[in-house]
Amino acid sequence: MFNFKTTLRLEDQVEFAKNLSVLLRGGVSIDEAIASLAAQARSKGLKKTLSEISSHLAKGVSLFTAMSYSSSRFGTVVTSLVRAGELSGSLPENLDFLADWLSRDSNLRKEISSVTLYPKLVIGATILLGGGLAVFILPKLVPMFMGLHVALPAITQFILTASVFLQNNWISVLVGLIVIYALIQILTRLPAIKYILDLVSIRIAFFGDMIRDYQLALFSQLLATLLKSGLTIDESLEIAFVGTGNLYYRKALTEIRARMLNGVSVTETVKLYPALYPPNFVNLLSVGENSGSLQESFANLADYYTKEIEIKTKRLPVVIEPVLLVVIGAAVATLALSIILPIYKLTGSLSS
Repeated sequence: MFNFKTTLRLEDQVEFAKNLSVLLRGGVSIDEAIASLAAQARSKGLKKTLSEISSHLAKGVSLFTAMSYSSSRFGTVVTSLVRAGELSGSLPENLDFLADWLSRDSNLRKEISSVTLYPKLVIGATILLGGGLAVFILPKLVPMFMGLHVALPAITQFILTASVFLQNNWISVLVGLIVIYALIQILTRLPAIKYILDLVSIRIAFFGDMIRDYQLALFSQLLATLLKSGLTIDESLEIAFVGTGNLYYRKALTEIRARMLNGVSVTETVKLYPALYPPNFVNLLSVGENSGSLQESFANLADYYTKEIEIKTKRLPVVIEPVLLVVIGAAVATLALSIILPIYKLTGSLSS
């Protein structure tokens, strides 16, 4: 995915891009427009950011330069499109694209979150129930099982041992989980590990396709907008590279741009990465490159993959629910067997 992970909320960025575009189209200067938006901003974060930008603009710098001081709040894609718009004189159009795409991105995240809410609640309830049984109920069964004078099944012995351990060391376990979570957060930020995770993520069944489609939709829309702004394909690829959050795609874009600078066509270089750019993408790109209408091809590709994302998002519950049933069923079966097997074993020994 593209690097939209910023400290400024997506909703605030949408408000900024949409309102700034309207003011610029109305003939208001950039300095006055930013000052006006800062004064009426409802969000404290947006108000503070726009006030800082306004103070930089007062020194005579461009909007891109002023926003660069707050690039961590806006993200590289936003600032790069502002830069392209200023260079080509199409800043209002680029801001319209930003507002549209950021709205889509926000809506997609909300839709995925709402679709996955039920599984999250069920899994959370299952974990709480299992943890409650393991800490409060199962340890009380230990004396009873020990009094049966039969060898406990391995699954029962394991769960009882884990239950007693959790009851006696829950603080240490909690601290350990927090430390593990912190380490995971640190390790996943390392370039080498993030590259591997990004590579694996696009190869996961169904979810990998969603990630790829999202990447291609934004990449295509970004290239269509940049080319429309008057930038060359080389300059557009450079901006796309900066904004790409997936390191596997970033590596591919580096190689694609390098080959293109050596005279190889974009279509021929993209063909070398079938896992990232499927045949449909390559075919439409080839048509655009041969006819000299790359901008239109990228726009068509953006529409196509945007629709694909919407279709796959609606199918998420169908994919998640069977997996959820299997996981919950396995957890319930494991707990049930750990209690039933010793009793069954005792009954068998008494009857013999």
